[in-house]
Amino acid sequence: MKQLVFFSLFLVTVLSCHKKDEGIPELSGKEYFPTDSGRYWIYNVHSIKYNSDTIDTTFQVKQLIYDTFHFKNTIVYQLYRFSRSHASNPWPSAPDSVWSFTTDLNQITINEAGSNYIRLVFPLSAGKKWNGNAKNIAPVNTYTVKSYNTSFAVSNLFFQETCNIEEAQSKNLVNKDYRNRIYAKYVGMIYKKYEQLSYNTEPANIGLYKIDFGSVYEETLIEYGTP
Repeated sequence: MKQLVFFSLFLVTVLSCHKKDEGIPELSGKEYFPTDSGRYWIYNVHSIKYNSDTIDTTFQVKQLIYDTFHFKNTIVYQLYRFSRSHASNPWPSAPDSVWSFTTDLNQITINEAGSNYIRLVFPLSAGKKWNGNAKNIAPVNTYTVKSYNTSFAVSNLFFQETCNIEEAQSKNLVNKDYRNRIYAKYVGMIYKKYEQLSYNTEPANIGLYKIDFGSVYEETLIEYGTP
């Protein structure tokens, strides 16, 4: 009889735990940043640099998830970056730079040129905020999900479900700092634009927003997939 009671309690406990696990919602948004090895993205890039001279250039960038390795019980994804001046030119055999990213703690943390940025935090939802600089020494930089699961078109590509991450949005008489990235479901980043400008503050020019120095950088997805 005691054995029967024990077994019944054991069975109820197991079933209760199973039902509880089934009720835990999956984290939404991870599909906005695919991590399969071999996946690549090609972007048209428009870069304008303002200083004593204005340098206006266009080129292409290719990103490729090349391989993974383990470091301190964390999977690290190697992100190879290639560039070429024109679409008719072949891609170089070796990458111009190697970035990396991790997906631990339900975050996408990308190491870009030695600095870590938390680009996405799951679950995603409209209005969600986090400090994108929490893993580097830069001042707090609040990222905001401006829109979630909304449609967006870039180049000749249309995406039904995208997520718009605003990384900065400020403008005054002295400077402008606008940064945002858009990710598409099952694709990854499809658009990026950074405007970081300083305006001429001579009395006669205040309010005219004449650029002294700074940069505008824009990436637009034109192709993506796996080999």
